[in-house]
Amino acid sequence: MAVSAHAQIGITAGLTSTSSTLKDAKVSFESGNVNQYHVGLVYKIGLGNILAIQPGLVYNVKGSSFDISNIGSTSVDFKTGFLEIPVQVQAGLGIGKIARVYALAEPFVGVAVSNKVTVKSAVEAVSGTQKTWDNVKSRMEYGIGLGAGVELFRHVQASVKYFWNFGNLYGQNTDNPDLDSVVNDILHVDKNNVGGIAATVTVLF
Repeated sequence: MAVSAHAQIGITAGLTSTSSTLKDAKVSFESGNVNQYHVGLVYKIGLGNILAIQPGLVYNVKGSSFDISNIGSTSVDFKTGFLEIPVQVQAGLGIGKIARVYALAEPFVGVAVSNKVTVKSAVEAVSGTQKTWDNVKSRMEYGIGLGAGVELFRHVQASVKYFWNFGNLYGQNTDNPDLDSVVNDILHVDKNNVGGIAATVTVLF
């Protein structure tokens, strides 16, 4: 039985909630979630009512938030914007032209294009915001997301996925050791991976 391909371009946007896992840090701290956003374009290639491949070009802001217990009332927030190329593979079941429920797997690669570090502290000397790359070990990232979604009337998708970033994103950049000492301390880690949940709405044309 022949399967016809159907292509659509779309606009995608949603919420990205990220957290970080660090190992071997020199200071005591708690890591919290950072809620940001993503927006971009996708190109869906539908293969019948079951399979679809959906590559995209997405600007995705991820980050980390840390409360440092041994420096009074100090928090450090990292927010990094990535230009990502995800390739989403969908497999599901359709109900005519009304709805399609699908599972998804989405490998992605990306490059950091913006980065901001904000320190809030009772110690005024270490407070402030810097646009810097000093806390980024590598601007390149890669990972995979797994989740599920629903497509309505072949034009609106809503999905939720959990993603793992396998790149070593945050950490001491020895080429530019110019951040305040409080930030440098938290960056002395062997490994820092960012993962999280993304909720997305896509409109297809």
